[in-house]
Amino acid sequence: MRAEGLITISGITLADGTKLSTQQAVDYGWITAPEGRQPRGWGLDRHEVPIGKNLFVDQGRQIAIYALGFRSPISDYTLQSFGVGTGLLPAKVTDVALQAPITLSNSLTTAPIDAIDFISPFVLRASFTLGVNDANGYMISEMGLFSGGGALVARKVRAVSINKTSDFSPTLSWRIRF
Repeated sequence: MRAEGLITISGITLADGTKLSTQQAVDYGWITAPEGRQPRGWGLDRHEVPIGKNLFVDQGRQIAIYALGFRSPISDYTLQSFGVGTGLLPAKVTDVALQAPITLSNSLTTAPIDAIDFISPFVLRASFTLGVNDANGYMISEMGLFSGGGALVARKVRAVSINKTSDFSPTLSWRIRF
């Protein structure tokens, strides 16, 4: 069985540090809420805006096996960072990188994950934030989770892009379920 994932926008912070509700971000046109009901079985908070399921790539499956086997150094096989890009090609299980990664304010194409927690026995949640100075002027259409060794673990390509500006800083939550 292939692991599955779901990505949500779980918070928005304005450039001045003020928290904005996800509904206000939808109203401003910064993010688009899907039509219909919230997905079930993922432990979503009421305010989270789902932006779609991901594809757990083959390289990610191999990383998971290495982590279970405690391959050394273990930090190479755990989730450590995220990246975003402008690629539009559909995610494939053979993907090893984002199609068109964006260089972030740290001068790299990835940044550290903010936090990882376990919201149920089979669901991991990795939260990450695109800072106010990250990816401004880009239409973000793809996202990826990366291991400590830099391997792409999971990738998502969205039909509706996030129009990132310096006006806001979205916090996203990426869930992986086995």
